[in-house]
Amino acid sequence: MNKTYTLFLLRMICLAFFGCLPFMACDNGEDIDTNPYKGGIGLNVYGPSPVARGGILRFLGSGMNQVTAVVIPGCGEITEIEVISDTEIRVTVPQTAEPGFVVLKTPGGDITTRTELNFLEPVSIEVFAPAEIKPGSELSITGEYLNLIKEVIFAGEAVVSAGDFVSHTRKEIKILVPDSARTGKFILSDGAELPNWIYSDEELRVILPSVTTLPEQAEKKPGDRISVAGRNLDLVRKVRIPNKNEVEFELNTSGEQQTLSFVLPADMTSGTVVMVPGSGVEVPIAEIAMALPEKVTADPATGLRADDRITLQGINMELVTNITFPGVEEPVTPDSQSATEIGIKMPAAAVSSNLLLNTGSGETVGVTIETAKPENLSYSAPGVAAGENVTIKGNNLDLVSSVVFSGEVEVPVSGAIATELVVKVPTTAQTGLPTLKMANGETVEAPSLIIEKPVCAYLPDVPAKLIRGKVVRLEIANADKLQSVQLGGIAVQFICDTSDNRLSLNIPVSLVGNCTLKLISSNGEISYEMVVADEETTIWEGSFTIANWNGFDTLAWGGYDWSQVEAGQTVIIYYDLDQSSDYWQMRVAKGDGWGALTGTPDPFDLTGTSSLSVQLNTEQLNELMFNSGGLLLTGHGCTLTKITLK
Repeated sequence: MNKTYTLFLLRMICLAFFGCLPFMACDNGEDIDTNPYKGGIGLNVYGPSPVARGGILRFLGSGMNQVTAVVIPGCGEITEIEVISDTEIRVTVPQTAEPGFVVLKTPGGDITTRTELNFLEPVSIEVFAPAEIKPGSELSITGEYLNLIKEVIFAGEAVVSAGDFVSHTRKEIKILVPDSARTGKFILSDGAELPNWIYSDEELRVILPSVTTLPEQAEKKPGDRISVAGRNLDLVRKVRIPNKNEVEFELNTSGEQQTLSFVLPADMTSGTVVMVPGSGVEVPIAEIAMALPEKVTADPATGLRADDRITLQGINMELVTNITFPGVEEPVTPDSQSATEIGIKMPAAAVSSNLLLNTGSGETVGVTIETAKPENLSYSAPGVAAGENVTIKGNNLDLVSSVVFSGEVEVPVSGAIATELVVKVPTTAQTGLPTLKMANGETVEAPSLIIEKPVCAYLPDVPAKLIRGKVVRLEIANADKLQSVQLGGIAVQFICDTSDNRLSLNIPVSLVGNCTLKLISSNGEISYEMVVADEETTIWEGSFTIANWNGFDTLAWGGYDWSQVEAGQTVIIYYDLDQSSDYWQMRVAKGDGWGALTGTPDPFDLTGTSSLSVQLNTEQLNELMFNSGGLLLTGHGCTLTKITLK
């Protein structure tokens, strides 16, 4: 601390536009273009001038990061350059520096300032005391010409202005160290626009709070109080737990002994707790290991079904906040709870895996559970004809929601009991291992089933629906055996091409809805349950969210030609409901005035639906044509996906 640092006797003169526009030393002697910050390498201003030996000299311009050295008279090349950005660099002025022009060395040549750098009489720091200090205590800085100092800047960017100095003379500054100061060198500044900054030679050591020992606290629970003894604990402003949340704390002082205490919150996690003084430096105060549920068992743990009540027993069970079942996204709250036992119901969607006990600390404890599944499976016969019923025997078969036959053909199951289920084998099914699918998504592979194909005419691929009034062509097997076709009990016209195994059917206009398609062959017959429907023509498909009564107008004001639609046709609007909404409504409106189409609900209630239909009469169709503007949709709580006509 005996080293003297130079500042200046006089205030720093204003540097802005003081004529230090750069020169580039060139062979042709021409001045370079010096437009401010235009790119390339150019010096626009430097300072301060006068400057203190030992102080900071700043250069502002463009391409400053490309400067390789700075030359000040009386010194060699200065290569220790602090690059602030491409527009600013800084160097420390050596003690040997003399007045004169400054030269910047660059890859493109030298840049020489147009004004000389000048120096003032030195300001010296002789000593500061104490070397180690507590925030709030008085620091004394002695030296020469300290009356020129306007600010003292401590590490941690804690600034004390001259107006807040305790005393301020030419020889001495007395100052209270701010709460936010950190250990490090402090700076004396003259407060100018481009100030002279002089760093202290030695670091000022700023005292931090400390603990006598770093206690390790194990098996702690929310609500437990932690107490630690230490020194300078009155400097603590915050206490942070490992998740970075802050907790309230208490400070007790008895003589020289200080104790800090705090209560562990509900969201406390295992890890290091720190105390934070005004400087923001984190100081470890305790290592906390949170208690967790232990020795947990589930009863029952196997053969579980929906709504079964599970009892979980163990230690520290009161720490459990909720439970996550495998296969269930949302955690479930226990219906009973104590320090040793939890009661909870099994959700229908839960699957076999680890049930997780969640704690307020964010940590979890797993317990394995096993759902009931179909078992001891067998068939009434080792083989079955396609199109016929097969009986599957075993246990827990009432859990089966569908059967997937080889060939990726899935058939829903209804009416199953625990020991038996009956399902019709699709004609497209193949010999192999059927899969029994449960409602929760789990599957069980059944024994191999031999599937015999029909000897009569049958359809290898059954369509999802038939369009009335249309001719449909279907693939057919054993086509040479087909004699007649019935649909809904009515004989229909057909053409059976045995050369390419194709069956063409003329679907009567009079049929609509669920119908039985029966193929009658010379050696038997086979039936299929079909749906006969009107053909739907998609007039719009995409994604459009209807919320807060905004408007869908793609099919309005010329967006669709409604004159090509006939009275009696039906508009079908498909949508997905927004499950986060608290209501779901839609108005089917005309463009002119946004009023509802005559005779339609205003609005439609969409609750629990995925589509709505409007069969257009002449009046409604006239409202969509001519000057009424076409079709508009407005409402709340859904996303449109498709609009069709049939």
